[in-house]
Amino acid sequence: MLWFKNAIIYQLNSDSLLDKAVIEKALKSAPFTPCGNLDTSKTGWVSPYNDNNNEDYIVDMQGHLLLRIKKESKILPAPVIKQALLEKIDKQEQALSRKLTKNEKATLKDEVMIDLMPRAFSKYNHYWLWIDTHNKRIIIDCSSFKQAEDILAILRKQLGALALTPLSIDTPLEQVMTTWVKEKLNFAPFLLGDQAELKDPLEGNGIISCKNQDITSDEMFVHFESGKWISKIKIIDERGVNFIVNSDLTLKRIKFDSAILDENEDIGSDEMDKRLEADFFIMANTLANTINDFYITINQII
Repeated sequence: MLWFKNAIIYQLNSDSLLDKAVIEKALKSAPFTPCGNLDTSKTGWVSPYNDNNNEDYIVDMQGHLLLRIKKESKILPAPVIKQALLEKIDKQEQALSRKLTKNEKATLKDEVMIDLMPRAFSKYNHYWLWIDTHNKRIIIDCSSFKQAEDILAILRKQLGALALTPLSIDTPLEQVMTTWVKEKLNFAPFLLGDQAELKDPLEGNGIISCKNQDITSDEMFVHFESGKWISKIKIIDERGVNFIVNSDLTLKRIKFDSAILDENEDIGSDEMDKRLEADFFIMANTLANTINDFYITINQII
């Protein structure tokens, strides 16, 4: 699915990544290639379009660039490795008439992995990367900074340098969101949702998770009085999108209203490339406006 479910947001610190030709050259120098017999994983760029033979590595919709990366991971079930290793250890110990050392067992494990790897299952993951040239940002649809950094490392290697930093503010976001709720502030078009997570900023334990809850209720204020801050909260953008914002300013569980999702329903199923471009254009503009305005809003609270 093209519609981003997560947004890990980076701010570009230079214009070096705003040249489409430079980006495309970098992508084509690191295309996805399948794992060989002894590879545990392989990652590389593929076309955003469904056609695997398409050589267009970038979808460009008026300055919004869409990239796609593919990862193949070889999966070997732990019980299979353990059983093969035990059999190999037993056979070797019988042949030598003694117990194997720790180092000898480690060597045998390496041999087992080499033997089994050609028969391992492959798991494939695709990740979207969106370059917003207007706001000088990179937004990655993945669940963690670790995944995002792995993706950016591949791009950085081909470009030679990549000057960017995670989107952030000077004041802890937990403090900002707690102030927003405690003072019942209004910042259209944003509304506080019905989900939140609270925890003590000093102790880091005693996490309280709330769902289907009035965030400004007296019950919530009891938690505030005990010293807890909001670490996650659902935010609703009345223009058609809602999300969970985390304390590191990443957006999770992004959901777009059906009116937005269905806006391109008139494009036929035989025009998948056209539908991809149209959906991306709507998503990019919608989410760019949300990110920009939300960033301005939280800075107003500081």
